[in-house]
Amino acid sequence: MGRLRITLYALRSTHYSLETMSEAKPKPRIGVDEWVAQVESRQRKGFGDQLAHRWNAIPLPVRYGLFTVTMLLMPWITSLPPVLDLLGVTDNAFVVRTLAVFLIAAMLAIGLNVVVGYAGLLDLGYVAFYGVAGYTYAYLSSDFVTLGGILPGGIHLPTLVSLPLIVILTACVGWFIGSVSIRLLGDYLAIVTLGFGQVFVQLLLTATRVQLPGMARPVDLTRGPNGINELDRLSFFGFTFTSTLHYYYLFLLLLILLYVAVDRLNRSRLGRAWRAMREDELAAEVMGMPTRQLKLLAFAIGAAIAGLVGVVDAAWQGNVVPNPRYSIVTLINLYGMVVLGGIGSLPGVVLGAFLFTILPEVLRNVQIAGLLFYAAGLIGLYQWLRPWPRFLAVVGGSVIGGLVFKGLVLLLWPGWQSGAPAVGSWLNSLVQGWLLIPAEFTLAGNLAIGGALLLLLLTLLWPSRWRPPLIGVMIYLFAFAWETRLASEPAATRILIVGATLVVLMIVRPQGLLGKPEVRVV
Repeated sequence: MGRLRITLYALRSTHYSLETMSEAKPKPRIGVDEWVAQVESRQRKGFGDQLAHRWNAIPLPVRYGLFTVTMLLMPWITSLPPVLDLLGVTDNAFVVRTLAVFLIAAMLAIGLNVVVGYAGLLDLGYVAFYGVAGYTYAYLSSDFVTLGGILPGGIHLPTLVSLPLIVILTACVGWFIGSVSIRLLGDYLAIVTLGFGQVFVQLLLTATRVQLPGMARPVDLTRGPNGINELDRLSFFGFTFTSTLHYYYLFLLLLILLYVAVDRLNRSRLGRAWRAMREDELAAEVMGMPTRQLKLLAFAIGAAIAGLVGVVDAAWQGNVVPNPRYSIVTLINLYGMVVLGGIGSLPGVVLGAFLFTILPEVLRNVQIAGLLFYAAGLIGLYQWLRPWPRFLAVVGGSVIGGLVFKGLVLLLWPGWQSGAPAVGSWLNSLVQGWLLIPAEFTLAGNLAIGGALLLLLLTLLWPSRWRPPLIGVMIYLFAFAWETRLASEPAATRILIVGATLVVLMIVRPQGLLGKPEVRVV
């Protein structure tokens, strides 16, 4: 009898413990894979993850408001004398024009993100829709089309008529291209759309003597590489956009409207269907989703956005030219913006457009370029050498080692002739005082570039116990190469820095700056 009581008590205790554990541990959510949902908590948090998390923690209206207010005030901020001195310019006309180019690129990247990021269609002819809209606007809003002398002054449709007409026409072209290539997937779709884009550019370059039915002489349809000039300015309700500042605010308004519209579209049933088709088209089709219509809608909406941007950009520039505006170079830049920011991420796409358009122009200024170079280097080293004690030990050891090396050389060779690089900001002077720079530093700078890159590869391949001294020498060589060679040639250096930044970011964060990592359960 006593044993039975003990057994019952043990069973009650076990049952109570199980109930307590079941209450403490949340039950799995229906339709959600818990392993996938918790993947971010198991990964090592880096600077990009923390930045994305903090950005997403801000309420959406506040994010829109911060961006809008900042961009509204940017022309006024860049006109202040201290900012002009920092940028090294006399007025902010170039700055406003560069910001307008950023807004154009951001809108184009948002349209490409609809096709590539949401629907998962590798469209390499996207820039052609941009060009179709631009040249159609040139036909309808300039003196170019005279219809054999019937309209000697050309066609000059009002903006309220030409703009929606061209957007609808471009969407129809996108629908047609999508319907032709609807059966193709992956690389095959990319080849077909790339062919469409290349054929379009070649037609723009060569369609200068086309024999049309009923015409006695060949007709020039595109004016070849020279393009079509003197296009009409945009005009709404009696107000004509004449200056770059006017177009800047128009582009900002259009970017905000496009961002909100595409974001709402992404959160709708159509956006969820696109993402499901992107992840597994066969599974989406089995579940009853009309994948054909989904693809055509993605092509049409992306083409319509490109058409809208093509019209306003052509009106702003006052001309349309095939190269490089509608060439494959623009396509590569747009894909770089989408991939760098994060495929499928609207904030990431805008950030990628900002980096691709603003960063190369900022790097023209030697002082700002040097500050960004050393700041990015320190941030990258901290991400690599975390935690703080290890980072401080390696960087501090590099500084002390450089000073000891310089002191020993000057002690052994009192007649040492030091070189004086051309750059002379306070930061450059500080670093040059730490380095040992010879009088003929050109060859030494070239050797330092090669040696720094070689040590970077060795640090990635060498055993961990040898990494700290190699990193210390690598820091010294990179600083030497910057002060003696790279800082004095900003035209080439800015391209090298942008390219190296892209390579490093794609290695460290392949999902992009604000993109979400892909998780697959096998």
